[in-house]
Amino acid sequence: MHLGSCQSADLNQPAIGPMRSQPGFRVTGIAIGFAAAAAIFAGVARAQQEPPPRPPHPILLPEANHLPDVNDQMVMKEQNAKKKDFSAANAERKRQIDDEAVKLLILAKDLKAKMEKAGNDPLSPTLVREAEVIELLAGDLKLKMKMTVGGS
Repeated sequence: MHLGSCQSADLNQPAIGPMRSQPGFRVTGIAIGFAAAAAIFAGVARAQQEPPPRPPHPILLPEANHLPDVNDQMVMKEQNAKKKDFSAANAERKRQIDDEAVKLLILAKDLKAKMEKAGNDPLSPTLVREAEVIELLAGDLKLKMKMTVGGS
């Protein structure tokens, strides 16, 4: 019988253990569970916000990043000198065009004044000749305005 009384005593004891059945330990366990879930959720959110890692920079070959040698430098200097010459020639051409345009304007105004002075009289051969000269000068000026001096 002693055995039977022992069994009945074992049935009265809780199966989980005396400390786990208390309410304070249950609340602590729930809080730990929520904290673990929050940590997992924060890790997932942080992983979604971080940008993807950058690929490594490509390695440049020395041939692609070399300084020009003496011959290349000489060629570049010649090209720059040609560009300066072309710029100077274009500036001179523009100056000449401006001068010729002013002279052409003066001749045209002078011819107009002479024609108004003549009135309804027939045009004299000198006035016709002046008009032809103005027309030729205007054509030359138009061609000069189209031309530019430059290399390739």
